[in-house]
Amino acid sequence: VTNKNTIVKWIEEGRVFFGQTGRGAPQLKRYLNEVQQGVVPITYWSYDECGHNDEARKEIKQLFGEPPFDTPKPTRLIKQILNISTNKDSIVLDFFSGSSTTAHAVMKLNSQDDGNRKFIMVQLPEHCDENSEAYKAGFLNICQIGKERIRRAGEKIKEENKDKEGIKNLDTGFKVFKLDTSNLKAWDPDVEELEETLKGMVDPIKEGRTQEDMLYEIMLKYGIDLTMPLEEIQIKGKAAYSIGLGYMIVCLEDGLTLDFIEAIGAMKQSGQEIARVVFRDSGFADDNVKTNAVQLLKKFGIEDFRTI
Repeated sequence: VTNKNTIVKWIEEGRVFFGQTGRGAPQLKRYLNEVQQGVVPITYWSYDECGHNDEARKEIKQLFGEPPFDTPKPTRLIKQILNISTNKDSIVLDFFSGSSTTAHAVMKLNSQDDGNRKFIMVQLPEHCDENSEAYKAGFLNICQIGKERIRRAGEKIKEENKDKEGIKNLDTGFKVFKLDTSNLKAWDPDVEELEETLKGMVDPIKEGRTQEDMLYEIMLKYGIDLTMPLEEIQIKGKAAYSIGLGYMIVCLEDGLTLDFIEAIGAMKQSGQEIARVVFRDSGFADDNVKTNAVQLLKKFGIEDFRTI
């Protein structure tokens, strides 16, 4: 918001331009020495700077052979936008990602300026026409095209820059998530069949859901960044997950014993900053193990203990 005095001052200094006739919409003149870096962006971008549709099709053809997507954007166009609107640590969100040109452009720009930008691509799984080149190539929906493009583009960028120092550290990895209902059963008791309802809730996890599905829901419920380092580990022969370099341990296996709990305590004593643990409520060998596990974990300094 600019106040009246500032505008009057700009007019007196000849900083406000009212067009050739003097009746046009006012425009503020800015000079290069007032811009932090580069030049002020202009509204007209030529294809010499930003590419064009034919270039975009050639880019995607280099990755796939026959282009599986009819309307890609040139990566130079997206890079131009990124150069204006981001810094090296920005998170770039594209709600209509299509063939993931934005992700491709982010990785390209990172490879050029040693940036650490991250991208979030969002796309409805729109089905490919059965007569399309994409469908013939095995892509059932647009999301599959986007995922494969990110993989191939990442490999191509690293190959093209293989002699550049530090290129091996370029992050071209990504995770894929799909919107779904909770992995936990909703409590919806049938009064006439209450006993059967209770039996069905002994294990509250829905059939067909994997441990990995549950793991990410737990992370969401805790407000933990889904890009947090995640490692699958073995503790006393049980599969578990270490999140955030050991900040949280999740084990959804059955038959957990006090030996298992003590092993987690030993990890804490060895220097791992374990602050939270999550188990299945039905995962303990018996009720005594569950009761004693709480006290044993407290003994090792782990106060945040949850079951699902």
